[in-house]
Amino acid sequence: MTINLPPLTDMPIEDVLAPVRHVIGSPYVESVKDYILALTGLRRAVGPGEPATKDIRTDRVFISVDDDGRIARLTIK
Repeated sequence: MTINLPPLTDMPIEDVLAPVRHVIGSPYVESVKDYILALTGLRRAVGPGEPATKDIRTDRVFISVDDDGRIARLTIK
C-alpha cells in the first residue's frame, strides 16, 4: 500500500529547495539533514545509502553525494 502525502506547499519544487542550494558542493555530514529540513519545511531527509520507500512523496528530500563525499544533488521525490 502506498500513501502519498499532500504537498506541504503549493510552491514549485525548485522554490522549496532554493534556501538550501548553497549546501551543494559542501562535504556531507549527518547534521545537514536537520539543517535542510529546518530551512525547507520538508518532513524527511534521506542521506546517502539510507533506506527509503520507492513511493513518490513531496515531503522528502534525497541527498546525493559524489565520490568525494560532497553533496552533489538534492531531489524531492
